[in-house]
Amino acid sequence: MDIKNLEPKDVFQNFYELTQIPRESGNEKEVSDFLVNFAKERGLEVVQDEALNVIIRKEASKGYEDRPIVALQGHMDMVCVKEDDSDHDFEKDPIKLLVEDGWLTADGTTLGADDGIGVAFIMGILDDDSLEHGPIEAVITTAEETSMVGANALDLSQLKADYLINIDSEEEGVLTIGCAGGLDLEVEFDKEYEKSEGDFVEISLQGFEGGHSGMEIDKFRCNAIKSLARMLHNIEGVQIAEITGGVKRNAIPTTASATVSVANKEEAIKTLEERKAEILNEYKDSDPKGTITIKEASFDKDVVSKKVSKDVIDALFALPDGLYKKYKDNIVTSSNLGLLENKEDTIKFNTMIRSEVDSAKLNRAEIAIEIVKRFGGKYEVVSQYSGWQREETPLIDLANETWKDINGNDLIVATTHGGLECGLFKKEIPHVEMISFGPEIEGAHSPMERVNLESVANNYKFLVELLKKIK
Repeated sequence: MDIKNLEPKDVFQNFYELTQIPRESGNEKEVSDFLVNFAKERGLEVVQDEALNVIIRKEASKGYEDRPIVALQGHMDMVCVKEDDSDHDFEKDPIKLLVEDGWLTADGTTLGADDGIGVAFIMGILDDDSLEHGPIEAVITTAEETSMVGANALDLSQLKADYLINIDSEEEGVLTIGCAGGLDLEVEFDKEYEKSEGDFVEISLQGFEGGHSGMEIDKFRCNAIKSLARMLHNIEGVQIAEITGGVKRNAIPTTASATVSVANKEEAIKTLEERKAEILNEYKDSDPKGTITIKEASFDKDVVSKKVSKDVIDALFALPDGLYKKYKDNIVTSSNLGLLENKEDTIKFNTMIRSEVDSAKLNRAEIAIEIVKRFGGKYEVVSQYSGWQREETPLIDLANETWKDINGNDLIVATTHGGLECGLFKKEIPHVEMISFGPEIEGAHSPMERVNLESVANNYKFLVELLKKIK
């Protein structure tokens, strides 16, 4: 089935156009300009700031002029992750879309439904003059996936809205009214080079499922970077030649690899094979598709010194990772070691800490920092943002009433462990009532990302009806 034949047509056409434009976090100029032109072509007021955030204003429908202003909010960037054998270039190639069994997905890459579908919803509302609603402020931000850079830069004093509807949640029938805050800790170890004193071995972890480091951190999937550190921990005479892992700071890493010199090749391979068997056995139920290969290798340059190599591996091995605290069905606190990079002069890695409770987030960061310091690493908190604490508001009741009128059942009202820009907005404009919703999206931040077609139609209808009712 062609995406252009899917319903609602406007929404899917908008989403299709977004998928044709590169929009990885940090590379949003083209898609930001596209949204500006979209507004200008329809005679709508539009503002584009230095961070490339876009605000579009649409007047109320006839008879709705006295209604309160509603902000519709989403982010234009996407997480760009591809399968190991994909040759997709996210800087220039359009996303290849597939329709399979009632779902829209991509061919070997992330789909970008997070949050392209939300933006497509907003564009649909802006483009349809037959709809009934009060004044609209569309707020579409940049670099949400890299610590909410756009929202942090946005001048919120220019927003006049009384209500804000964020369209960046991923569960059908769930109304989100709170989210986790986040903190990014960046760690570096300066390299010291020396001659290799042993033989080389290559370890490669591939094909693990990964996923969103907030929404899926409780699924007990293998973190490839942590498992690589586990395999290398206390191997005699390790000297790092090359080491890398992960793709994005906020995605559970699906791959990691290292080429290392070892003092006793036969003994090292034996230990590595034993640890490989342990890891694959531990994840055979929750993450069964991953593979680990161990083989002899060669390397013709100087390697990282034994001391620095051990410090790096020990720090990676000791750093907290994964689910830390869960209360009932809500994930409260977690951390994700998401990215490991081999630079010319440093080895660099990133851990992202999330919690609904800011003090718990900061405490978890202090633990990580103490570990890094003990192994001689340098660290920097490169960004952090507050959580959005749950509160009961009339907008929640109205949303539930609207959903029930359409579907015959109540919404599930919940908080999320994912980061939403509502936390930043709520801190600066606390009087604004906020909710978040969205269609069913599975596998966000991974090549298995897909969005349910029926859910898109249902949630768009919900948005249209809710805007009609807000008074």
